[in-house]
Amino acid sequence: MALLPEVTCPWCWRKFASWDVLFIAESVHLRGDAISGALEGVRFKAMRFDASGHALDPDGARCSRIACPHCHGELPRALLELPHLPVSIVGAQQSGKTNLLAAGLWKMAQNASRWGLVWTDADPRFNEVLHRNESMLFGVEQGDTIVTLPKTDVSGNDLYREVTIHGVVEIAPRPSFFIVGDQGSSRQMLVELFDNAGEHFVPDHRSSRYEASTRHLQHSLALLVSFDPLQHVAFRQRHAPQHSVVGARHQRQDVVFSEMVARVRRMRGLSPSAPITLPVIVALTKADVWGAQALGDVWNDHTVLDRGETVPFCEVIALAERVSGCAKQMLSEVAPEFVHAVDNLASKAWFLPVSALGCSPQLIDGVSALQASMVRPRWAELPFAVVLHECRTVGVNQSQGAAAELV
Repeated sequence: MALLPEVTCPWCWRKFASWDVLFIAESVHLRGDAISGALEGVRFKAMRFDASGHALDPDGARCSRIACPHCHGELPRALLELPHLPVSIVGAQQSGKTNLLAAGLWKMAQNASRWGLVWTDADPRFNEVLHRNESMLFGVEQGDTIVTLPKTDVSGNDLYREVTIHGVVEIAPRPSFFIVGDQGSSRQMLVELFDNAGEHFVPDHRSSRYEASTRHLQHSLALLVSFDPLQHVAFRQRHAPQHSVVGARHQRQDVVFSEMVARVRRMRGLSPSAPITLPVIVALTKADVWGAQALGDVWNDHTVLDRGETVPFCEVIALAERVSGCAKQMLSEVAPEFVHAVDNLASKAWFLPVSALGCSPQLIDGVSALQASMVRPRWAELPFAVVLHECRTVGVNQSQGAAAELV
């Protein structure tokens, strides 16, 4: 496959020509990169190649890993060949975002082929945390094993890395990369998923410190928002009065959303009152608790997502359209401030009920957890299907500027 003439680094967001990419030395004697750190292989411009076309480092070792020539962050090779679709994932603390990512992407990988799609890892190493979480939920053989996922750490090394941009060290989230397209089509694209801890969007004295770590908002083509209705008092009183909320005091989720949009506007140079002109997909989490009460037959009905049949992708999106309309009307009655905030800030909004686990975790030895046999996601893949649907017709090319359409 031909290289793109220009690509954008998902770490520092600077552009470079594909032929300027650096390679990462594999020789054990070439450790200690001036920018990436003492434990990293030296980044170098390839000058020698073997008979198969593989780059050779200064010690003669074959190299396949590549890095940005500016920040020296490691990159998937697909970035040099496929137009990319950056997507930002946002959610308040304890909104269920970590579970949604693990369950939703697991189900998306399972269902893509029966919808006529390709959805596969660009490079499993970059999706290591996602796969670890998937294994913790779905890779357990003993059904009575207790499972739980760790919350997103504000600065954990597994989820973030230090990036030097113009001499300034910043913390950036580690993106996950997926190759997407239609089965049988040679036209594919690279989805980049960026996830931050909810604390990064709290509008307080720390906002400026965390804003650099959400730089991806300037470039995202869609926003996926995790919203927990059970954290909303009026919603819980009407649709889940018997449910007790486990954990610390919650945030106002509409405020977290507004802070996120304020950053989008600042980063993109938009007017404070201008729409962000991006699709916003709101995943209404923990619907196993409230779905039947709040949505009735809409939640209880067996759909194309439940039957395991081969169906056209358009039917999945038609389902999402119907469900979104019902969920929005329901949510407008009990959480109008959040629906109003979304409607006034997005070009198109979706409201999709999901259950990442299929049941509510319980406190076990002071930790929110459940038995592996109880994990049964429902509709967790639907937000990601809509993300793909919205991104497919967004104009992007190799430089994310000219038009290219995934068909």
